[in-house]
Amino acid sequence: MEPEVEDGSQLKGDASVEGQFKPERMNALTDGVFAIVLTLLALDLKLPETDESILALMRNDRRVFIAWLISFLLIARFWLVHHAVTARLQQCHVGTLALNFCVLGAVTLVPFSADLIGTERIAEPWSTIVFAGNVGLLSLSVGLLARHVLRGPYLLHTDQSRTVLSRHRSHHLYVLPTVATASVLLAFVQPYLAVGVLLAEFVVFAAWSGWHFQTRSRLDRTGPLASMEGSQ
Repeated sequence: MEPEVEDGSQLKGDASVEGQFKPERMNALTDGVFAIVLTLLALDLKLPETDESILALMRNDRRVFIAWLISFLLIARFWLVHHAVTARLQQCHVGTLALNFCVLGAVTLVPFSADLIGTERIAEPWSTIVFAGNVGLLSLSVGLLARHVLRGPYLLHTDQSRTVLSRHRSHHLYVLPTVATASVLLAFVQPYLAVGVLLAEFVVFAAWSGWHFQTRSRLDRTGPLASMEGSQ
């Protein structure tokens, strides 16, 4: 007889109930940390108290607002990826929680690394290096979490496709860390190009993800229609 969890549902296979948890609390904690980090990014947007006009002050401190925008898009991107990974979980264990805390640790560093770009300017190589290193660390953490979910027995819902997880695992475990490493090396020579490389990856990833989403949506719509036509 298969073991039962507290709500009466059964775990499949030989998985032990001990040490296994539902992912709801992990996801709730993660959403809270992401929300706090986004709030901290906004708190860094301050204008000096001078007699100049607001537009002039914003123009003078435009690098701070640019750093905020880049960081906001970075956090939003990784929240979407983390959601895509964990939304397919039916349960997790200590290893899942440990990797998730690695993701959260890297996320909490984003306000600090973004503030370096905003205050020390992109032209300062070490500010760009710290930011690129933060991006690479965050990407590695998400990639390891995706690989863990794919390899862990009985973690995924049985009816869930592994295609999206495999794509995120490959991209965030290999592609983006390589881009971040290239950005670190470029920071000593061309700091603006180093940041441009990261931004280019963000744009390509967004376009690539959008194309996959549209393709999957078309397949989902045409699938039922084809079945109906075949049954007639």
